[in-house]
Amino acid sequence: MKDFIKFLRLDSLCGQLVAIAVLSLAALQCVNYYAVYSIQQSYASEFLSVGHDYLASVCQALAHMSAAEREDYLASLDRSRGALAKPFRFRAAEAPEWETETDYYKSVLAREAVTEILTRAGIPPRDVRARVLYGDSPEASEPHFAGYVFPMMQMLVQDGGGSWLELVQPLSVTDRRLIWRQRIFIMAESLICFALVIIFIVRAMLPLKRLGESVERFGANPETASPLPERGNYEVREVARSFNKMLARVQRNLTERDNMLEAMGHDLRTPLARVQLRLDSIEPPELREKFAANIEEIRSIVEQGLELARSLRTSEKAVPMDAAAFAASVADDMAANGGAVTFAEAADCGEPPLVAARPTCLRRAVENLACNALKYAGGAELSVERRGESVIIRVEDRGPGIPPELLEKVFEPYFRVEGSRSRGTGGTGLGLTIARNMVLLNNGFLTLENREGGGLRALITLPALKTAKIGEIRS
Repeated sequence: MKDFIKFLRLDSLCGQLVAIAVLSLAALQCVNYYAVYSIQQSYASEFLSVGHDYLASVCQALAHMSAAEREDYLASLDRSRGALAKPFRFRAAEAPEWETETDYYKSVLAREAVTEILTRAGIPPRDVRARVLYGDSPEASEPHFAGYVFPMMQMLVQDGGGSWLELVQPLSVTDRRLIWRQRIFIMAESLICFALVIIFIVRAMLPLKRLGESVERFGANPETASPLPERGNYEVREVARSFNKMLARVQRNLTERDNMLEAMGHDLRTPLARVQLRLDSIEPPELREKFAANIEEIRSIVEQGLELARSLRTSEKAVPMDAAAFAASVADDMAANGGAVTFAEAADCGEPPLVAARPTCLRRAVENLACNALKYAGGAELSVERRGESVIIRVEDRGPGIPPELLEKVFEPYFRVEGSRSRGTGGTGLGLTIARNMVLLNNGFLTLENREGGGLRALITLPALKTAKIGEIRS
């Protein structure tokens, strides 16, 4: 989940595309809401025109009735509307004390519409009045309007007998189910669109994420970086294809370099052997001893150079292994050869510290670190810890340590820290470089830090292996 949120942050391309799409969809939904609102207003206006026709029709019917018939007809209309419990009300009313409102255009339109209908029907001109009542109007608190829906249009028409007919109807859609169906539909549409946009953008951006991971692996260890699958859209495929071409060229150049170094190392062995055979003829003995020391130093540099060249590549396969048992076996082997190397049992954390590693490469890395600890501190302590999705192998000593500003620089080839870690102790400056290369071949990373109270701590961090994946690696 954290990786997904990190993938969608606003400073990433995926996050920006999602933000643009979401904002576009939000704008579209605002247009949809406005469209629905307009439809509802049109529905209310159509309903209002039906009210005009209804009012004019009742007036036409009353014009051809006697006074008694008119009274019975109005009473039946009042009973029928009350039974329906609708906001569309029609009844007999008293003479109004107000005139048609002119500040609300629908009031004028309503009066003109009813007057026109009655005129076309051949009915003598009648007094028609209309106004709009809101929820905060003084009339809204009257018992007569209890249960009415505001805002509403109130229209009154004077009939032929001098009495008044009142029609009251709302100015908005009162069907709440219709309103909420429309709102829920828009909200569901928005959520579905948002989900689809995020899914498709994330899916389209995954190849770029894999490209970034491949570039990071390439920067850490070009020799073991693998080609990127050429999948995704056209632009991503082109970038992946270019990256793979660059990777192939760099790896080919590195292979040629390693082969050249290895060939030079092998070729130097022969003249060194010849010089070694001719040492006995050199006099005096002191000079012979100096030549022998120099030859031995050159031989050590050649051997370390060959080991460095071999540490950059391997054909060994990764296998599942228990890191704790592995570190304990390394400590036991070195202790059996006279080294002061111990293994500290870690507290049981519930899950075994399983890793997928190349045993020989990892052993060489741990042994190099332990040998450094023996050389500069006289002893080493190994331990293993499972921390989240990683397994950490520690190699610790109580030696002089390394200045903090040089903790990363010591991994450079042929770099040696002055003082107790100088060439005089026999070091060539390649041990830590080789150890880091060996760890990189196991998809891990090696870091150094100084211990509290003095000493150095080397941390080999490897990806933890889940039990379910063991069968996949073995297959």
